[in-house]
Amino acid sequence: MTGPISEEYDLVGHEDAGYDLSDEGGPDHDDDDRSGGRHFRGESFQVRHRLPRWLTVLAIVVAVGLVVGGIGIFWVERQINPPGHPGTPVTVTIPIGASTGTIASVLGKAGVIKSPTVFRMYVKLKGAGPLLAGHYDLPVHSSYDAVISVLEKGPPQAASDVRLTIPEGFTLAQISDRVGTLPGLSARKFLDLATNGQIRSPFEPATVNTLEGLLYPATYQIGPSDTEATIIQRMVDAFDQAAATIGLEPAAAQLGLTPYQVIVVASMVEREAKLDEDRGPIASVIYNRLKKGILLQIDATVLYGEHITDPHQIDLKADNPYNTYRYKGLPPTPIASPGTPSLTAAASPPQTSYLYYVLISPSGKTGFASTSAEFDKLKAQAKAQGLL
Repeated sequence: MTGPISEEYDLVGHEDAGYDLSDEGGPDHDDDDRSGGRHFRGESFQVRHRLPRWLTVLAIVVAVGLVVGGIGIFWVERQINPPGHPGTPVTVTIPIGASTGTIASVLGKAGVIKSPTVFRMYVKLKGAGPLLAGHYDLPVHSSYDAVISVLEKGPPQAASDVRLTIPEGFTLAQISDRVGTLPGLSARKFLDLATNGQIRSPFEPATVNTLEGLLYPATYQIGPSDTEATIIQRMVDAFDQAAATIGLEPAAAQLGLTPYQVIVVASMVEREAKLDEDRGPIASVIYNRLKKGILLQIDATVLYGEHITDPHQIDLKADNPYNTYRYKGLPPTPIASPGTPSLTAAASPPQTSYLYYVLISPSGKTGFASTSAEFDKLKAQAKAQGLL
């Protein structure tokens, strides 16, 4: 090249820049250029632009990305492990039934952590949890690992407090019996208060007085001042909070049902599913059969109606409103207290064509079928393993 490179930057025409970018007719060649590539015309020429605009922009973006990426990694690390020593402890209350996102928000507002978003993602990536509800004194600017460790252990227990654990799938009678084991508390009084309409849930229809299915299964700290009534109210409040977290009311509207009906479905899912992965498909079977006007034929509802737990004693001809082998539609009330996974499955069921399900493995795996022929094959598989 014999001419100087101009500092001018031509953003308009490529022809004026001194080279041809057109593929029509191929590139111009002269006798002295045998490279086969595009070339500049003239004995002495000037290049009037440095790089095409898109390439310049790309180079800038890549450079900025590298810088920001490094800064981003450094920033995230400082969120997870803040420099310096933890600050003054603050009291935070983790609500019962709170999602990881809600917990992260509570911790962020209290100053225990700086970034709720990073905390939520960190908990998920670590597979940490469950993070337990309760009252905690946590230092501000804590490391995420330290916070997670404390929340996994649960809140400190006062010497006079006792813990009451209500498993998912417990019936109101079972919850009452569990409460009755605590000093100074009565199972009968608890059950009476939970079925006489004095304490109500916002999801409870006007024609229903029982809180069956509306007391949230969780671990509660019970103090000396707690009574049957205060415990019931705490369980109702915890359930309401869990329902709000999963968006129960808008989900029910989307399904064309009342929130109470969705809770009834969730209670059946809770008693029928053995594995979390099967909760959604089981809910879809229930909804599909409802839409087609098919009997639900769910053993758990029959057992509930007969007040028994042994499936070998079940009477499928029993005349009670919970016998879904005799009566179409949903049973009149929930049959147990569903946890968040079952509530979520009932509120947001997957779209399937399934109409049948049956336990097919000792591991708890459920098989699903869309036709009676497919169902017969699943039942044969279950019988072969002694499950039917």
